[in-house]
Amino acid sequence: MASSADIAAQMPPQVRSTADGYRLGDPIADQHGTLTSADGTCLFYRYWPAEVWSGRVVIVLHGIGYHSGPYKVIADALNPRGIAVYGLDARGHGLSCGPRGHTGSASAVAQDVSAIVDFVIQQQPHAKVFLLGDSMGCNYALDYAKDSAQLAGLLLLAPAFYVDSSQLLNLESALLLPYFLLGHRKPVIDLVGKRLDESSRDRQWIATRRADPLAYKKANFGYLLDIQRLIFGWKRKIAPQVRVPILMIKGGKDRVVSHRDCETFQRLSVSPDKRFEVYPEVPHTTLWDPQTPEILGTAGKWIVEH
Repeated sequence: MASSADIAAQMPPQVRSTADGYRLGDPIADQHGTLTSADGTCLFYRYWPAEVWSGRVVIVLHGIGYHSGPYKVIADALNPRGIAVYGLDARGHGLSCGPRGHTGSASAVAQDVSAIVDFVIQQQPHAKVFLLGDSMGCNYALDYAKDSAQLAGLLLLAPAFYVDSSQLLNLESALLLPYFLLGHRKPVIDLVGKRLDESSRDRQWIATRRADPLAYKKANFGYLLDIQRLIFGWKRKIAPQVRVPILMIKGGKDRVVSHRDCETFQRLSVSPDKRFEVYPEVPHTTLWDPQTPEILGTAGKWIVEH
């Protein structure tokens, strides 16, 4: 079992209430607020409005161990196109409530995504709403989209259908095997070490990610399994169900998540409007890379066309 001291050293501060979130986030430069999920969990969101709105809204679901704050990079690219952007801190992350090192159950995650989608539609009833998932966030988006008819489209950046085989066949992973078997919730998987160096070409972002007080520094196997369970059986349960337009983007040098599974999803998806773009020189992190302006330019153009 992980001790409370172990977890405190590797996780962001615990948020138990809305007041905790505001205290820990003070000062917050972005427009922001909180929602309450179906089970009473408080969820923090940020909002970046477009000066001249096109009627389109993107809801960003962040990557592993992260939070909504750094995703202003998306708003900076999309707001000038008239696209408003919301970013949600998943439960257990950032300034949202929930125990660190846990995503919550699949049903809780779906209810959390539903809470932000319903809120956006309530605020802007005629909006075309798109979900944008980054890696882990793609699992959240796909799990929600399979049962929803409210979306105008999905943007999937480096979707985590499964890890790249190289992640399983290295010494570090072999040394952690006992924790997979016997210590599911002990934070032993380093998110800010060698893997982070290999996942992005932006050295400034890597340094910022390592220093971010709201971001996980380590994760546990139970957390990774929770993320994977969100799309368990995706070939049967998700690819044949999601019919909204889909734009999938991935780096050709991504060694974190499986490229083959992205190709399989593209082939099996029943969406009549699907597109898969690969940027050959980009590693896993598509949003903090020299080619990010090009990637977000593609995303922005696609959204406006839909």
